[in-house]
Amino acid sequence: GGVDGIYEHVDEQTPKLRASLAEHEERVRSNADVMVLLRDIPLEISPDGLRLEPFDRDEVRKLFDFLEFRTLQERLGEAFGEDAGDGAVPAVAVLEAEVETIDTPAEAKKLLDGFLDATSQSALAVEAGWDGPEGRSQLQGLAFVRDDAAADTVWLPRHVLDDNAVRESLRALVGENGRPVAAHGVKPLMRALLGQLDADLHTLCLDTMLAAYLLDPAESRYLLADLVLRYAGLELPVGAGAVVPGELQLDLDGDASDGSLEAGRRALAVAKLVPPITAALDAQRMRALHDEIEIPLVRVLAKMEDVGIAVDATELKHLNDTLAAECSELTRAIWDDAGEEFNVNSTLKLREILFERLGLQPTKKTKTGYSTDAASLEKLAGQHPIVEHLLRYREVEKLRSTYGEGLLSEVAADGRIHATFNQTVARTGRLSSDAPNLHNIPVRSELGRSFRKAFVPAKGCELLVADYNQIELRCIAHLAEDPGLIAAFESGADIHNATAARVFGVEPNAVTIEQRSKAKMVSYGLAYGMEAYGLGQRLNIPTDEAQVILDAYFEAFPNVKAYMEGTVAEARERGYTETLFGRRRLIPELSSSNFRVRQAGERQAMNAGIQGLAADIFKVALVRLDNALEDEMLKSRIILQVHDEVLVEVPPDEHDRATALTRDVMGGAAELRVPLAVNLSFGPTWADAKA
Repeated sequence: GGVDGIYEHVDEQTPKLRASLAEHEERVRSNADVMVLLRDIPLEISPDGLRLEPFDRDEVRKLFDFLEFRTLQERLGEAFGEDAGDGAVPAVAVLEAEVETIDTPAEAKKLLDGFLDATSQSALAVEAGWDGPEGRSQLQGLAFVRDDAAADTVWLPRHVLDDNAVRESLRALVGENGRPVAAHGVKPLMRALLGQLDADLHTLCLDTMLAAYLLDPAESRYLLADLVLRYAGLELPVGAGAVVPGELQLDLDGDASDGSLEAGRRALAVAKLVPPITAALDAQRMRALHDEIEIPLVRVLAKMEDVGIAVDATELKHLNDTLAAECSELTRAIWDDAGEEFNVNSTLKLREILFERLGLQPTKKTKTGYSTDAASLEKLAGQHPIVEHLLRYREVEKLRSTYGEGLLSEVAADGRIHATFNQTVARTGRLSSDAPNLHNIPVRSELGRSFRKAFVPAKGCELLVADYNQIELRCIAHLAEDPGLIAAFESGADIHNATAARVFGVEPNAVTIEQRSKAKMVSYGLAYGMEAYGLGQRLNIPTDEAQVILDAYFEAFPNVKAYMEGTVAEARERGYTETLFGRRRLIPELSSSNFRVRQAGERQAMNAGIQGLAADIFKVALVRLDNALEDEMLKSRIILQVHDEVLVEVPPDEHDRATALTRDVMGGAAELRVPLAVNLSFGPTWADAKA
């Protein structure tokens, strides 16, 4: 009978509903008022003005295809049939491949040699079949497209590829003087060719996944089935290219248990994608970024993944045991503080202990109850010994589970960890790492840094660690063309000390540690679009005090503020940001009606040019360093990259040459208004080199 009736009978409801209704009665009554539809608004249009007019069905189909409105496309046809518009929505053509299996080494060799001798040097589309998860299992075989117009593909099963003569032809086909190759998400295949067939793919000319990422870096995944529908208007059968790389692909319909049909379809889809996606790269002026930076980088990362980084398993186990012992001690201390034994990882029990039994004052409430996250616990520090014990337990337990057990489980039979490095995850163009995430090895605490002791070079080698010194700040100085920042970098002085002197109006030799820290926080925060609130949170000071520091920074470096504001204005006008190397990032948030969303978009716009330029420079450096090591025929090899840092495994007799090459290549990766400074160090472990 209405809201009043509900509350007259509230005691008859279940306990949970009763409590919720009682707690939120004011909101319930407010919602009941605002949800009433208003029917007395003056309208300037009549029902006749809302009649559907004829429309161009073909244009609608193209638009719906591009926007991936598959369900809406079907509903459009159901709703209007052929009566409205210029005709029915055409059905999407299904891409089917005619796959011929080559069973003998002689036929396979003839085929591969023919591909290499072909008068047409157009891209040769190739895809792999896998025994299990892509890139984490054995190759079943390779599919090549002979003629995309005729849907003609060929399948070379693994037993044929294992023939020595066939392998020689394959090496020649993909070698430095081989045939241009196109594929989708090619790095797992490239790594498998290196590790399983001893074939080094030099001739990659197009990776459709990478190209799609460059065209729109905001997507969460770049499935081949989605791309061939969007760019070529073709539909892949279910199962072919509709899975995320790394997931197990099951052949549920019984089509070709050897993987040949699916691989053939995928290869044909790549061939169909080559013209439209290449045209899209050209239209957005990203061809050079794709061809000269991203494509060469695929091979560098594949080699790095194939080689891996050596691990001292004994040291890693010692660290894990030490952390496990400390977790046990901390658990007992928490039990003593609480006066009972309980599951320390249970949020519900922890709330009961902290806020009911011990009477601590909660600081934040969530939908499910008072928060016990790290930030909330830190605000309770000093109220009871259990808080410090809990914070320490969580730090140690995370290190133990993530890096102690986690890294040990990833050590392969060769004693090395072979992580995966991703080019299509971060919107800024930065590389990321997983399985395991070696980019996340802790550096903020001494305990976390100790894990670097377990990373070592191969026997008889040493580790060269090289990283860019303050590359993001140098990018800001270059992009903003701020004379104060440029002068500080050119002088070779401590940049944070020089910045603090200008911001706080003191002589450089009078800058305090606190002033330097604040200036450093502002400088790095600007690279991420940080504003006064974020600065205040990081410095643990009020927002208005943080605003004073930020204003002083912009007064000292006015070109930086002008650059930030100009970047946002330009991105709002164009809808995207663009780095000096042509990397674009769409920022639709800038046109949002929601103020907070627009603010987030502005931070992204400020961040994109700086982070994107730093990412591009580092990628150029990685590619050039790998080329230089190969050209000099050195045994030194890149084994890991972490953010702006690269680790090279170096034999002692190549120490000086590897040092000079690394410094020259990284320092010359881009010409900025300020010099690119590179830190280099050697050591028997990653920790020793970084120290």
